[in-house]
Amino acid sequence: MKEFNQKDIELLVKECNISASTKNELVTIEALPPQLTCVGKGTDAAVFVHTDFPQYAFKIYAHGKEGTRKNEVKAYEKLSSHPYFPNFYGTGERFIAISYEHGLNLQDCLTEGIEIPLHVIEQVDEAIAYARQVGLNPRDIHLKNIIMQDDTIKLIDVSEYVLPGDDKRWEHLKEGYRMYYPLIRHRKIPIELIDFAKAHYQKYQTVRFSGKMINQLLSLFAKKQSKEDAQ
Repeated sequence: MKEFNQKDIELLVKECNISASTKNELVTIEALPPQLTCVGKGTDAAVFVHTDFPQYAFKIYAHGKEGTRKNEVKAYEKLSSHPYFPNFYGTGERFIAISYEHGLNLQDCLTEGIEIPLHVIEQVDEAIAYARQVGLNPRDIHLKNIIMQDDTIKLIDVSEYVLPGDDKRWEHLKEGYRMYYPLIRHRKIPIELIDFAKAHYQKYQTVRFSGKMINQLLSLFAKKQSKEDAQ
């Protein structure tokens, strides 16, 4: 595997201008060297691949997010290249280098109608158990942070694993999988419905929906399906 030169990456990072939002929205990329291609964005950082080193992912943090980078380094050093997590290759000013993980995240699976088998849920549980064994506190585990790869999974974005508290996001996702996923398996779920469910969850911190809420979701889905059928 072709190895990158850390000093060269650090020079490229200095050319990147990435800004974080004050409203917990995705970062904004205002300047980027041509060697880097963005493959994902979060609220604290963006992830890039280099034209010469496609096997690596370079996570570059927004200005002012140095604490997040340090937290992520601490977490990856403890995870020690466990198969359910990306490999960690090092860090520098404003960036970390990890293995680039191919595959769809679980939100992509929902929007594309790709089945999420039970073993995915079980493997996430195994990954969480391992992280706890090495002294971490796995949290902030949501649809976009779980990548499905053939018969296995990868958990990404581990910066919150060093923070205290239980956000219960994974337990709530499992509950949603048990209660509602059998009803939508193999169906393409419009992103509007996913965003609607997210907003409900963020407001009420529950995946349980009232009968009225279920009817609203079904109505949204029916309208979306009608528009697609008419095209």
